[in-house]
Amino acid sequence: MSLFGNLNNTTKSDYNGLFSSTSQPATTTAGGGLFGGLNTSTSTSQPAGTSGMFGNLGLGGNTEPTNTNTSSFFGGGLGSTPQPATTAASGFGNPATSSAPPGGSVFGPGPTINPTSQAPSGASLFGASASTSGPAQNGNTAYFDAILEKSRKRAHAESVADDLPQLQLGLEDLRQRMKRVGTGARGQAADSRAHYLLAASGVNPGDALRDLNHFTAATGRERPQPQEPQDVDVETYLTNLQTQTTLSMISDGLARSVRDFDAFLEDNVEMEWDAQRRRIYSHFGIRPKETTAAGKGSFAASVGESNGAFGRSRRSKAPSLTGSRMNGSPGGSTFGRSNLQKSVIGAAGPVGAGHQPLFGDVEKKMEASNVTVTGPHDRFQREKESKYAEKVQNLNLARLQRRPYPVCSEFAEVVNLSPDQHGPDLIKAYRALMEIVGEDPEAKQWSEERTAKERKYADDYLGDDPVKALSMKKRILRGGVRCLEKLAFEKMEDAVTRNPRDANVGGIPNVINKVKGYVRLQAGKKNLGGDNTDLQMLGDDYVWALVYFLLRTGHVGEALDYVEQNQVAFRAIDRNFQGYIRAYSQSDDRRLDDVLQQRINGEYNQRLRIAPENSIDPYRMACYKIIGRCDLRQRFLEGIEQSFEDWAWVQLVLAREINRVDAMASEIFGLSEAQNTMREIGSRYFTKGGVEGNSFGVYVFLQLAYGMFEDCVSYLYTYNYVDGVHLAIALDFYGLLRVADPNAGSEDLLSLTTRGQPQISFGTMLGLYTRDFRAAAVSAAVDYLALICLNKDLTGQGGRNQIMLCHEALRELVLESREFALLLGDMRNDGQRIRGVIEERMTLVGLNESGDFMRTITLQAASIADDNGRVTDAVLLYHLAGEYDSVINTINRALSEAIAVPIGQDPLRIEPLKARAGVNPHEPEQGTESSLTSIDDPVQLADTMREMYEAQAMFSSKVRTTNWEANRALLNMTVAKNKVERADFAGALDEIRRLAILPLEANGNPSLIRDCATKFSSLSQSVAQNVPNLLMWAIHCAEQQRRSLMNSQFGGNEGTRLAMIDELKQMNMDLMTYTSQLRYRFPASIHEALARAQSE
Repeated sequence: MSLFGNLNNTTKSDYNGLFSSTSQPATTTAGGGLFGGLNTSTSTSQPAGTSGMFGNLGLGGNTEPTNTNTSSFFGGGLGSTPQPATTAASGFGNPATSSAPPGGSVFGPGPTINPTSQAPSGASLFGASASTSGPAQNGNTAYFDAILEKSRKRAHAESVADDLPQLQLGLEDLRQRMKRVGTGARGQAADSRAHYLLAASGVNPGDALRDLNHFTAATGRERPQPQEPQDVDVETYLTNLQTQTTLSMISDGLARSVRDFDAFLEDNVEMEWDAQRRRIYSHFGIRPKETTAAGKGSFAASVGESNGAFGRSRRSKAPSLTGSRMNGSPGGSTFGRSNLQKSVIGAAGPVGAGHQPLFGDVEKKMEASNVTVTGPHDRFQREKESKYAEKVQNLNLARLQRRPYPVCSEFAEVVNLSPDQHGPDLIKAYRALMEIVGEDPEAKQWSEERTAKERKYADDYLGDDPVKALSMKKRILRGGVRCLEKLAFEKMEDAVTRNPRDANVGGIPNVINKVKGYVRLQAGKKNLGGDNTDLQMLGDDYVWALVYFLLRTGHVGEALDYVEQNQVAFRAIDRNFQGYIRAYSQSDDRRLDDVLQQRINGEYNQRLRIAPENSIDPYRMACYKIIGRCDLRQRFLEGIEQSFEDWAWVQLVLAREINRVDAMASEIFGLSEAQNTMREIGSRYFTKGGVEGNSFGVYVFLQLAYGMFEDCVSYLYTYNYVDGVHLAIALDFYGLLRVADPNAGSEDLLSLTTRGQPQISFGTMLGLYTRDFRAAAVSAAVDYLALICLNKDLTGQGGRNQIMLCHEALRELVLESREFALLLGDMRNDGQRIRGVIEERMTLVGLNESGDFMRTITLQAASIADDNGRVTDAVLLYHLAGEYDSVINTINRALSEAIAVPIGQDPLRIEPLKARAGVNPHEPEQGTESSLTSIDDPVQLADTMREMYEAQAMFSSKVRTTNWEANRALLNMTVAKNKVERADFAGALDEIRRLAILPLEANGNPSLIRDCATKFSSLSQSVAQNVPNLLMWAIHCAEQQRRSLMNSQFGGNEGTRLAMIDELKQMNMDLMTYTSQLRYRFPASIHEALARAQSE
């Protein structure tokens, strides 16, 4: 019996070893190996009682017709030949009644390999596999036959499953196993199942264990490593110890760097792959499948896990990094966003790069409308941005000076100077806004009360008071109607001016005469309607057309005067119309009383119903519809040629904000209904075709005239983001823009509130807009970002969130631009502070005084400048922040680096402070008053700041004594280095003695040398790291002095000369003792120089 059965067996060995034996004479036994007979060379008749656990899984099954009750776990083996149907129990309960071998298989009969072979009588756990037919052959023949059989199977592409071994158990094995299972104790060891399995296969576990132990003991012995002979030399031991210590320090430093880098990655660079995947899906229009708890496979992740698109980070111990301070909720990250807060101002794009939309909804609209936005590389676009920036700076200057600023008229002036084709329509939009808010460009003081103040309508438009909301809607209706009426009258005047002969105004050029001339001009061109035969005339005038155009241009009083002047004729034409138009003119909200309203509705409906076709003057019916708001279901004028502006005017002039509780349903048509009508028209004609012929400007104007301010900004931003940003600024200045909360986490420009009201991501829009120019005009970017705080008056947390957003944007701008002197301030020669651009706009950014906010920004900028090696910037910023001790500490580090430069090389230079450019274009350029703009020498910087601080106690008192002492020592080191470079060795030694760092005056006294060595650990880092240089200078100076004394001519006091030489020698010996007490603190070059000096 063998653990692996008989491998190529030809006989059974007398010794049942672990691996049995190979290449023996062929006899089969009733005892089955663990893997059965593999590649056996004989074939015997299958006993009737033999049963395989997996059936006849081996290749070459029994071909004789047998009628046995053989039971198989998997039924008939693969490779069996068809057999008569027998009733053999299958391992899975289905009786194998088909033409199959006695052991039915759940997998069905496999391909027949060798019909003449039979399974051996010895039952195998895995069955007989790959048996060969014919008489007994030697081992080599069986081996080559097996290779031939495998190659033939590969050539015929047979299943890999055919090579699986067959598991068989004889009746005796099954009976023995059943006895052991039935009589076994329940308290057996955990490995009893393995014993049962091995015992059932005929394997003795005890013999197998002895074979394994014998096999382990027989393994080769490990060859001992040769040991290096132990070196007892002291110098070699110290060298090896120093090398090992250095390597240990290096390995510790590398491990520390790896840990720090891993911590940095965990804190700053780990991405949220789920959000990245969603952004990629949304970019390509792919809708990801929604994962639910049900339907997950057994190997699926749990519901609570976050399935990353590119794999989950192995640093699972890191906290969730998807949260953002902007949205305050997890999962609000975007493509490429780390755990840091999403940037408010965005990354500045390269010069000449096109503008890339960063709002999801804007990008979708651009793709749907096939819009290509002009980027900042366009010259006209840059000029327009520059003019807009100047207007914004003037706006903030006027806000600081508390005087009116006509923002709409100023922005309209910029649009008028640009060559954009949509410019005229955008100017109309600004005019509509001026009419709504009541802006007067001529107002110079607030006391005149001629123009609207900043954020005047914020409470009415954004508040919850229904009375104020109703008042705001009425104002929007009046403003939109008034703007459309003024534009129509200007168009009439322009037509009359260009055609004076056809118009034939004559007389006084008043409103009535101009309108008469326009009607006469249109009648001559057959533009009034048809061939003018249906139009009713009064003398030489088309009476109803004249009244209509007076109403169309907003001259209701002139229309009333005209009717009253011709009241006799009107009584003959229409005796009730004079009363209608008088009541209409005298009403503040252009409404008739109930009696007149019912009468005019009856007359209108009667004429419309019973009058013959083409017998009614269409302008008469238009006058009735406008004055009496008749038939509001049909809000258009039949028989009159109209433009889009005319149609829009009809909708607005018919709209009224009335008490809907008491009014009839037929009378209800207000601003909301008019806006819904405009949205339907926009979705039909402008949404996808606005780019064609630049007709989007018309829709922008109509939206603003209808009070759809947020939709107007979003629509214009899609086609021209520069104009869209400034239109939003004008609206927000007067409080007519609903802004989104920056903590809401919305990635769209236009979103909806919880009440379904549209809102604009105003702060993010302004921050992203500054990408185009903030590298060249950082002060202009500050003015734009300051406008975010226009919304600081919002109620609740909303106003505070807007202030926080503004401050975050300013902080990012400072750190990105590095224009510290311009943005944060500068200092005079006496250390007094010069206010920067941000500090000058404190009141505009929600700061009453420059407190923690300015100090925090300054300290962050100083830290970054210090890390980047910009010493002068760091010194200035630390000084502005009041961190005077950090100023001296930064200077000390710069001095230390300058001293560390080897003698003979170029001295270290630092980058001077960037000059402070002009803050305001209207003010003369004011440069920095400090001398930091011309300093590039760290020694000069140290002298300047030290002199400044020592002159004022308020500065020097806040500097620690250790930093002052380190600064003084570094300056003395600088003096010593300069003397060494000038070959003034005696003076250099004197400077080094004054430092009292090295034992130059110990004269062999070990206690003094020990004191100097002890004091080394108390030195500041900037001083301690230059002690090796100080040692080299001292050794060099002492050696040069000694040589000079030895080579000098004899004369004078010979004893003094020799004493000085001995003193210099003793100095070298003291320095050697000093360095020996500070082991591993100095490089090997110091010891070599000392040894060389001592030997000489």
